[in-house]
Amino acid sequence: MELQKHNDDLAKHIALLDLPSDSQLAKELMSLHEAKCKACQEDRLSCTVRPACKNRNFLNMLVELGVEPQDLPSFCYSVYQDQLSRYILDRKGRGVADKRLLIKDLLSKLKVSSIRHFNSRFKEEWKNFASVSDNNHMLVAGDDLLFHFDFVRGVVILNPSNHTITSYDVFRLFVEVLSESMRIKAEAKDITTNWWELHFNVINKKLDPEKIGSFKEKVRGPFRSPQASITNDGVDFRTDLVVDGTSNPIIVKNLIDIFKLVAELKSAS
Repeated sequence: MELQKHNDDLAKHIALLDLPSDSQLAKELMSLHEAKCKACQEDRLSCTVRPACKNRNFLNMLVELGVEPQDLPSFCYSVYQDQLSRYILDRKGRGVADKRLLIKDLLSKLKVSSIRHFNSRFKEEWKNFASVSDNNHMLVAGDDLLFHFDFVRGVVILNPSNHTITSYDVFRLFVEVLSESMRIKAEAKDITTNWWELHFNVINKKLDPEKIGSFKEKVRGPFRSPQASITNDGVDFRTDLVVDGTSNPIIVKNLIDIFKLVAELKSAS
């Protein structure tokens, strides 16, 4: 492993103090974890069942930083790939969230030759399959799985949950893929550069106005000023999101949670 050359990449992600201070902290952190990582891999049993970095977070960070494949901890990364592919194919193992993997390695472990092959194969195997793409990003949903492919970086995130959404284009793709996979009419609108709107159209003629009020009270996270208006066949629901980059960031699980609330409203009687 040659990880020290990625100190500056880590420093940019830290961005807490000033560049010299963050660079020094990144250098120390990388050095300490590199030594810890080497010791962990020498005990292959422990590395397999009880890795030194909880949930293989150090490895996950290295993939996110763009560390070259040859510099990743080889044994740990091979175990990691096996665990993720077993979960994807057989649902064996614990549920996974926010796991990064190189796209080429994911395709190889799943024995598919390309992204097109990935979509065509799993479209036949997974329920509620949905796939959307734009601007070098692709999102794929099916069963309990969600994939975020970033083709520029060559990285895929499996089941993004705490992942922060920072661009409108990616936000819109998440809305589209969740709308298609959950069969909920939803639309994203870009009002200004840092003000977005999320709109749902819920078709349910049996909706009780009290349930609509209860639904609005449950809206949490970055969603602001929820509004609901009764229509002939259900309800229109709108909420705003202000993207300020600091307080109340937009994370994927916030978006999934509001879609689940809408699904409950859609099926309410």
